[in-house]
Amino acid sequence: MAVSRRHARGRVPVLLVAVAMLTLASCGGGGGSKASSTPSTSSGGGGATTTSDSSSGGGGNGKCFTTPGKQTAKVRFVNLFTNSTYPSGDIDVLQGFSATDPCGKKLATVPYGTASDYVDVTAADESGNWEVAGFAAGVTKDENHQIISQSETWKGGEQVTIVFMSQDPASGNGPTAGSDQAFFEKPTSADSNLPAAPAGKAIVAIGAASTQYTVKDGSWRAGVAGVSGCLRSADDTDTRSTNIGGTSQIVYPVDPGTLSLSLYRNSDTGENTCTGNVDIGPVTVDAQAGSRTLVFGYGPDATHLKLLVLPVAS
Repeated sequence: MAVSRRHARGRVPVLLVAVAMLTLASCGGGGGSKASSTPSTSSGGGGATTTSDSSSGGGGNGKCFTTPGKQTAKVRFVNLFTNSTYPSGDIDVLQGFSATDPCGKKLATVPYGTASDYVDVTAADESGNWEVAGFAAGVTKDENHQIISQSETWKGGEQVTIVFMSQDPASGNGPTAGSDQAFFEKPTSADSNLPAAPAGKAIVAIGAASTQYTVKDGSWRAGVAGVSGCLRSADDTDTRSTNIGGTSQIVYPVDPGTLSLSLYRNSDTGENTCTGNVDIGPVTVDAQAGSRTLVFGYGPDATHLKLLVLPVAS
């Protein structure tokens, strides 16, 4: 039995992302499909490489524990993991139930602050079970360097973004222990946690969960150049508006256009007009009518913060 740290998938409500940061034990089993030997360059931030999966089944490094299923999905991986031991490093992403899974294979290498392309993946067994793990790059055979493992049960046709992030340094789970968020992007699916854009609008979903252990009391409002005041989520009222912070991913319906988006730290006085000093950004968002975009605030510390913009494939 190979022991690895497993993180339970975080289900993200329509307006707020709530992710349970758990570290569990898992053991071997499962398999996968044979990957192409030709990597492709990612368009999700630059520098990431991916390998394409085939739905025909087959092993990666040897005989699979199980017969691959017919369920397929598209998954991309985002590297926002950083801590004192592995600051801003690359992550190797492996499909399989452990580092020693004979059917496991490498799906992508993702530099810090970037995303891989969407990768076609296949269930490891007829029930749709599938698992992926992130490792500090170059040490994928050492379970002690595993950042996170993520298990799913595919029904078929899912499109998912999985974000690798840090874990509470006080957790006692080791120098590479991490956490994650999973965004199910098909709005018609029962698993979806990213809504379709309202008629004549675009959706921009903004979060900064990866900063919760690097930015003390991080809390922001989002503003767009040329638009008066801060953005308001669909859940806001005249007397209440939602902060960006913690593990929440706030969904904003916006007018279509090319947006210059910035985040502003919440002021002590409560006068959050989204003017004056920008804390993170600006960054450009191509918000076409009907489009959806994920935006993540990230950085190794409070003075080196950036925004990563990831359009959601339609």
